[in-house]
Amino acid sequence: MVMKMNKKGFIEQLVKETGLPEEKCIIINDCIEEYFIIGKNNKEKKINLLMEKLDIDYDKADEIYNIASKLITTNIKEKIKHPFKSQD
Repeated sequence: MVMKMNKKGFIEQLVKETGLPEEKCIIINDCIEEYFIIGKNNKEKKINLLMEKLDIDYDKADEIYNIASKLITTNIKEKIKHPFKSQD
């Protein structure tokens, strides 16, 4: 079951998927929201921002970005498949 993907839900899923504390996942969320989700240049900007804010290397930032992207795209696909499904 895919949960409602609001900011709180997204952060909770990041905590589960990454194993990082909630405080760091809030920073990750802020970095992901900084630039539009689509676009290779924006991916690199987000990865660089994650590296800067979390003081991590490129590989770890890329891994976190991929987890966040997967969560977002899964939620979008679920909404497309079931547009009238309750989001509660």
